[in-house]
Formats: sequence, structure tokens, C-alpha cells
Amino acid sequence: MKASIYLSVGLFLMIYASSTSPPRSPLAVTSSEIMSSTDEADTKNNDAERDHQEHNITRYITIKFEVFGRVQGVFFRKYTKAKAEELGLTGWCRNTPRGTVQGEFEYALSSAETGTDNGNNTDEESWEAIAFQRWLCRTGSPKSKIDECTFSEKLSSSSSSARTRKYDAFRVIR
Repeated sequence: MKASIYLSVGLFLMIYASSTSPPRSPLAVTSSEIMSSTDEADTKNNDAERDHQEHNITRYITIKFEVFGRVQGVFFRKYTKAKAEELGLTGWCRNTPRGTVQGEFEYALSSAETGTDNGNNTDEESWEAIAFQRWLCRTGSPKSKIDECTFSEKLSSSSSSARTRKYDAFRVIR
């Protein structure tokens, strides 16, 4: 609705500025002039949006992690889930019998961020992924003491499966 109003005002100003005859009042603009210009603008917007979507392919990349140190019994998984949700990441985490916390997280990466369309570049990371990795290695839960954290198996492919999410939320596995 706003676009139509702005378009109508713009159309009036365009007609007013290009007219060699005395200016017409706003009421002199016919509804057919407004509708035809609105249809043209909608078509241009839809074409631009489709081009942007075709060239801005989103891939989902999954990274496995394991955190060593005092990370069990200190609400580490609860805080991990909260941080992942804050950053818009999906995946899971769980305690292991070895006293560590392990899991996977997934993030979206568009070709606009990487500058590539081939889907094979897994060296690129989103700021959310970097922030989460730093949080896992340096911060954790308030009572945790992190000795080490590892990240492995960065998974991404150029197939259509890389363009669909593996997880719909971040979950704590008990």
C-alpha cells in the first residue's frame, strides 16, 4: 500500500515536471496511469528479487565440536543452547562418558558472503559461527573451566541437500 502511495506521488511529480502545459492537480492523474505504473514497478521488483535469490544461494554448513575441561555439572549444555539460539544457530550438544561436551552446530552461508556460487568453499564462516566457536572455547557457562575445544568435520556440499537445514533448532541431548 505504501509503495502505491509513493508511486502515485512520484508519478504525479514526474508528470508535473515533464509537462509543458500548465500543471495538473493531483486529481488529474487517472487511475489507469497509476495502475499501469504500479504494475511496472511490481514486475521490476519481482524480477530484481528473483535475480537476487538466484545469485544469493544459501548453503548450510555443519561443524562438530568437543569441549574439554570442567564442563559437566556446571550447566554448560544449557548455556550452550542459549548462546546458539541467541546467534540463530541450530544443532545439538550432549555430555560424553569421557567428561566432555560434544555436539554439532549448523549455520547458513550465502554465496553473497563468500563471493562464490560453487558451494564447495568451506573455508568461509559466518560471524555467528566464529562468535559461537569463540564462546565455546573462551566463555562457556559461568562455573565452567575450559581447557581445550576442538572443531572438526566441517560438512558442506554443492548438492541440493546442502541447501536444506539438517536441524530445525538447537537441542540438548540427555
